[in-house]
Amino acid sequence: MRKDIPKRCGNCGHAMEFVKAEQVQLGKTSFLFGDWPNLLAGALNVVIWSCPECGKLDFYWSGPSEEDGEDWEGGDRMAQTTCPACGMVHELDDPKCPCCGAKNPNI
Repeated sequence: MRKDIPKRCGNCGHAMEFVKAEQVQLGKTSFLFGDWPNLLAGALNVVIWSCPECGKLDFYWSGPSEEDGEDWEGGDRMAQTTCPACGMVHELDDPKCPCCGAKNPNI
């Protein structure tokens, strides 16, 4: 997403604001196994955007974490970098961050 074109809220149309990059816990607690399913499920890397007008939150997947290993999705993958502006993980050869449009300092 380009920085000069603001992300718009799907509810009210107001400009969205970047909140932060975060890991969201996967899994759920069960009566029989307690919190063990949470520990085994891992986490999902997301970037969070917020609408200051109506409070709507948008979550976008920011790619696999370093813990996912080299064989993510069963094959080799492009080297990754983290956007210094929004924290999204994207391919090293992307000229701009696909989330916020910031220039890739590695190119």
